[in-house]
Amino acid sequence: MLNDGLKYSDSRMANEREFTENLSSFDLKSNKGSYKGGPILFRKENICYTDPSDAHDLIVGDTGSMKTLKFVLPLIYSCAMANESMVIVDPKGELVRKAGNFLDRLGYKCVVLNWRRPQESPDNWNPFERVQNAYNEGVSGRDNAENYLNDLLQSLFFGRTEKGKDPYWNEVSGQVARGICKLILRINEPLSMKSILEWRHTKMKDGTLQNCFSALPTDSDIYQNLAGFMNLTAENTRTCIESTFDQLTGLFSASKALTDMMSNTTFTMEKIGKKKTAIFLVVPDEKTTYHFLATLFITQCYESLLDLADRYGGSLPVRVNFILEEFCNMPKLDDIVAMLTAARSRNIRFHIVIQSYSQMIDKYSENVSKTVMDNCGNLIYLHTREISFLEYISKLAGKNEYGRPLLSVSRLQHLQRSETVIFHDRCYPMVVQDLPLIFEYPVAQDFA
Repeated sequence: MLNDGLKYSDSRMANEREFTENLSSFDLKSNKGSYKGGPILFRKENICYTDPSDAHDLIVGDTGSMKTLKFVLPLIYSCAMANESMVIVDPKGELVRKAGNFLDRLGYKCVVLNWRRPQESPDNWNPFERVQNAYNEGVSGRDNAENYLNDLLQSLFFGRTEKGKDPYWNEVSGQVARGICKLILRINEPLSMKSILEWRHTKMKDGTLQNCFSALPTDSDIYQNLAGFMNLTAENTRTCIESTFDQLTGLFSASKALTDMMSNTTFTMEKIGKKKTAIFLVVPDEKTTYHFLATLFITQCYESLLDLADRYGGSLPVRVNFILEEFCNMPKLDDIVAMLTAARSRNIRFHIVIQSYSQMIDKYSENVSKTVMDNCGNLIYLHTREISFLEYISKLAGKNEYGRPLLSVSRLQHLQRSETVIFHDRCYPMVVQDLPLIFEYPVAQDFA
């Protein structure tokens, strides 16, 4: 259609009515009334609007863009007021310090796994407990136990081959670990990293492992797992395998506090989807040594919740929000696309917080990163100097009837601190003004 010689375009900015049509409102100055959890996307005076749908969120903002104050802590507030569960990646422990008392007052079961200071961690988690529980179910649980063990060993051994290093050493070390784990299960000892290290450093040296191995039928799976190491006659090869095993488990051997923290579990994973719970995963922000443990927890927790949802007809009784701060500083969640796809129908949401899109591409590849973004119903942009991403946002917003971008790269570069660009569901984009920081909420004293 032509109008005064100009080509008409239906690209435009959203208006208030259509943008808030499917959102849920609450009074910013009151903590009474009914709430629905979700990110805060709009504000009109003292009325704030959250997205209560099953949509996932991608929040993009570089350092200093107030992601935590404007979105993460308000998200914790809205989900808590709606009695929803949360699993929160918490670099530095800042989020649990600010939100912990508030959640306690609301009757939340708060679990804190502190990998920053394991010796001070209020709670413990043994990732092998899930394996042992499945194994103890008898024949019906053995296949599940095998699968759970495979996932753990992939994270701890098989998937940690350094670039340029022969994967043979990791694979054989992983097989030794698999054999030790199955042997521990067979003799009904508690399975944990502590018991695995005891078999490696004590029972391997005093001959206990050799005696157990010699008593095994040669066609048993435990014998087959251990044989590649136990039957070696070349001392150098044997020493290299032991060295690789010790290197891969050195994080635990070097820290008794960490091993103790991960030798038992002080909470029930499944209850996250049945009773309002907040899990804080405190990881150091200055080093990534422990980050793979947070990723391992998220994966195991997510899989447990899927099993629980199946038992409840496909959907969790209590919605669970995975709030992933510093998402790109964590090791890859290899199944992130499948997780996002399957989560929505199970009453699970992901809120992914990143500093830059290029970070995500470096970690996940361009195709996966784009698919992740496409699976997020809310794209929330605060600030970045990343030109390629700014160009993408500008194109996503479209052009006006004069062929000019609704949101130019320059405009996006120079957003005011009070402005946030939000693409919500199928709505036109909106530059939202004055979203409240956590200090404006009625519980500001708790979050100070």
